[in-house]
Parts: sequence; C-alpha cells; structure tokens
Amino acid sequence: MNNLSLFLSGLVLIYIPACISILPKYECFSQILKPSYPCCKSDKVIYSDKDGDWGVENGKWCGIGYGVPTNLEDSCFSILLGYPCCKSNDVVFTDKSGNWGVENGKWCGIKDNNNTATEIDDPVPEPTKEPTEEPTKEPIEEPTKEPIEEPIEEPTEEPTKEPIEEPTKEPIEEPTKEPIEEPTEEPTNEPIEEPIEEPIEEPVEEPVQNGSDFDFTFLKLENNKKNMLYSPLSIKYALNMLQDGAEENTYDELNKLIGNNKLPKYPNLSENITLANGLFIRDIYYDLVKTDYIDSLRDDYDAEVIKDPFASAKNANKWVEDKTLGIIKNILSDEVVRNPDVGMLIINALAMDLTWSVTFNRANTNGQAFYKDDGQVMQVTMMSLIEVKSPNIAYYRNSDITVVTMNLKEYNDTQFEFMAIMPKENLSGYVENVTMEQINEIDKKRILTSGSLEGVNLKIPKFEFDYDLSLKRDLMNLGIKDAFDKSTANFSKMVDLNDRRIYVADALHKANIEFTEKGAKAAAATVIVMGGFGAVAGIKPQPINIVINKPFMFIIRDKNTKDIWFTGTVYEPNLWENDKSSYL
Repeated sequence: MNNLSLFLSGLVLIYIPACISILPKYECFSQILKPSYPCCKSDKVIYSDKDGDWGVENGKWCGIGYGVPTNLEDSCFSILLGYPCCKSNDVVFTDKSGNWGVENGKWCGIKDNNNTATEIDDPVPEPTKEPTEEPTKEPIEEPTKEPIEEPIEEPTEEPTKEPIEEPTKEPIEEPTKEPIEEPTEEPTNEPIEEPIEEPIEEPVEEPVQNGSDFDFTFLKLENNKKNMLYSPLSIKYALNMLQDGAEENTYDELNKLIGNNKLPKYPNLSENITLANGLFIRDIYYDLVKTDYIDSLRDDYDAEVIKDPFASAKNANKWVEDKTLGIIKNILSDEVVRNPDVGMLIINALAMDLTWSVTFNRANTNGQAFYKDDGQVMQVTMMSLIEVKSPNIAYYRNSDITVVTMNLKEYNDTQFEFMAIMPKENLSGYVENVTMEQINEIDKKRILTSGSLEGVNLKIPKFEFDYDLSLKRDLMNLGIKDAFDKSTANFSKMVDLNDRRIYVADALHKANIEFTEKGAKAAAATVIVMGGFGAVAGIKPQPINIVINKPFMFIIRDKNTKDIWFTGTVYEPNLWENDKSSYL
C-alpha cells in the first residue's frame, strides 16, 4: 500500500492523498518558483505578494515560510499545494507540511495560529527602488505550484467505505509574477494587488479663488463669436464689497463663486492708471446703513462713501466717468436711480491709458487679410513691428496656438502686459476650454524676441470697441440666486431695516478698449444696484513672423501680481477702409 494510507477515526476509513503523506521536498515556497529562490534564515519580511513573504539576505531575495503571506487574512500552508484553508481548527491528519482537516468532502489546511505573523493592516507595496545589491535572479514566471506527485499503485483491497473525495489538486492561478525590486528605504504601506476600497464621497465644489478660472468664466458664458471685453478684477471688487454685507446662504453662494481672499490694493497709481471703489447711498436711507459695513468698505477697499439724493443718475455717472479717465459714460439710467425701491449703489471703476514699451511705427500699418472663423476674409488695419529684438516682447508657438506678449510702460512700480492667444482652429472652441493653468504654462514657455538672431516680425490688428456684459443673468447662471431674490436675500450686515430685506435689483458691467500703435487704453465699471428699500423712511537665422490675423483672445494684466484687469476676444478688428484716410 504505497499510495494509500489508512487512518482510523472511529469506524471511518479516510483516504489520505499521497501529496500529504509524503514529506515535502521544499523548505519554503520560493524553492518551487521558476526561477527558484533560496529560503531565508531569518523571518524578517521585506515584501509580500500572493506567493508568500519575501526577505533579502546577502543582497538576494529569499522566501519565508510555505507561502502564507502575512498580509492575506485567510491564507495557510495548503494553498501552496493547491488546497483551500479550513474554516475550522479540527485536525484530522498531521504531516511535516502542517495540520490537515476535511470540509465539504475535501482536504483543507489548518492555519497554525502559533506561527502566524501579526496581521498587517496596510500591506507593504511592491518596491519601486533598486535593492542594495541586484539579486542574481528575478521571480518572473508564475510558479506551477503542482502538489507532490501521488504514487499511482492501487491498494490490494478497497476500504469498506468510500474515501473522502480527493481535491483536484489543480494549482491556483495567479497573475504572472513581475520582477521584484528591493527598496533602499522603507516603502510606504499600500496594498500590492488589491487596492483598498475607499469610501465614496459626494463631490464638493470648492470656492473659486481670486486669480483662478473665475477670470475666464464670463468669456465662456457669453462665447458668442463676437468682440467681447470685461474686467474680472472690477467684477471681483464689486462682488467682494457685496459679500461683506451678506450672511448665511447669500454669503455662501457668493463665497462659492469668488472665495473670500483679500483683493490687492494699488495705493500708488498714476494719472494713467485708476482704480476706485464707491458706495452711493440715497440720503434718506443713509442712517440705516450699518457703520461697520461702511467702515469695512473704507478700510478694505479704500471706498468713497457718498450720500446722494438719487434725483438722477448724473452724480453716479460722473463719478464713474472721472474714475475711468473719461472712457465709461452713462452706465446708469435715470430710471434706475430714481426708482424709490433703490437705496444703494456699490461701484467699482478702473482704467488705464498706457503706451507700449516698444511702440509700433504708423508707417508700417496697412490693410491686410484677417481670416474669420466662418471662412470670410476681412481687410483689417494691421500694425507691424519689423525684426524686433526686445526683452519687452515675447512669443510662443506650437501646433495649436500662436501667442505674443507685449509689455506696457511701467508707472509707479506697476507694469502691465498684453497677451494675445490665436488658436489654429476656431477661437470659440479654445475659449470654451481655456484655464488659468494653460495660461501659466504659456508663461513658462515664452521666448523673448531679444534672443532671436534675426529678430521677429510681428503683425497684430488694431481694434477698438466697447461691451456690455449681461452680468445679472451670468451671475444667476453661476449660482448666485439668493442675492437677487427679495424673499431670500440676506444682507443684514449691510443695513438695519427690521423685517425688511434688501436685495440685488440689478448688476451692470460696461467696458471699453482701444488698441493702437501707441498703446492700450481700456476701462471698465461694475455697478451693483441694491433694491428693497421701498418706502422706508429713512532664436532662428531668419526673422520669425508672428501674425495675429484670425480671431483672438486677449488679456491685460498686472505683470507682477498677474491680476487680470481686462480680458476679451476680437472677432472683427477695425476695417482698413474706415481707418486708411488717417494713414495717408
């Protein structure tokens, strides 16, 4: 009976597979791998996978134990031989491999708790660094894990009862083993094969912070393939002043859109650069406005607080015009200001009238082709710089976009730069997906024309236009709901009207730009109209050609802080037919 061992347990004859009764030839699991590895003398685990635990000795990988990884909770020695682990600890048979049991008519191995390493909550990951000494062999192929072959000779007589069904002994399939690299430092504890399932969390929308993609939000909302201009900075100033008077959900909605970062101050602006904040209060309501709110606007935004009878829009419009170098006129109508329901106007106005660090020669300006997205060709007023080499002009080109940046002259430590971005394909699609991260990447890749051997030939069209942003509609689409709702708006930090609520009756934004050989002249104003007061008492050998002759997006920003004062799009520059008489 070489291939059958009988074990008497009560009156039951149990069939013992020869792979169990014959002593194993291996001292550890790694010896049967192809290629094989020696067994470790120590039990220090460096790395675990589904084959078992691994250590390193003499700069080479070695196996620890019989293939029971310490990081696999339900593993035991019999897995190496192709048998499952027992759920119970009832020992039926013992050999040098370990203790065996029988469950569901099949052999199973019993985990030896006395010899089992402490469970590791976060198993050691596969190392990513090279070992101190390269192992002579790498575990690449999957071990066959065939159980020790059972003798084929049959017994002379059969037991009186059917033996317990022998397992099929098929090796457990494992993924193909990748080479293991020894770490030179302690690896972080992460699972190797099966990732830890993280709890699913509801996505949380983070507030849009100053200087982020908020600046391009309105370009996307009003992406109508026509000339467009607005000032992100002006809108942020007005919304921040509004937010200072808001509470509860009204505040939260504003904070979600613009964040609560403090905006930069420009204390040393020149006569060429202006930035002003104002609070106009209807005189009969002046005493109802909270002192803390007035003080916060004065302290944080250098705001002028003006008591006005609101008999017409004249005073507010004059203030805006003066603060925008005479550019923005009549942003408010008499009808809006005279409305008895309106009691306050929160206003920001800013402007610049700056010359280029490198100006264009009018003699080089002429009529040239400008290719519109719809395939039409316009003859536009095209300005040119010939073989320019200057640290104040830079460019960047790839297969998708052409970019040029031009510095404006510095005034009182404040310098602005103009950036034009012309996509190879249509501008509308580019605007839809533009991000501040992309702009920052362009910044890193720009090349100064001063580094070009033969200089750069630059062509860019002249343009001038104004634009009225649909600010109220856009803000509502961006989630500002409560502020415009008479029943839910909460501006209790702004005024004291007992049970009466004030709200945003309207939000206006108007901008204008003139882009010429001399420089850039631009202005914008934002007005938040507060209602709800009612009747209350109270480098190349040839010149590089940069030609902006298709619709383009532009930015005018503070060169140091990167705050964007103006951004817009140009789909139709000035017609040469209208301008050429002034050049002849």
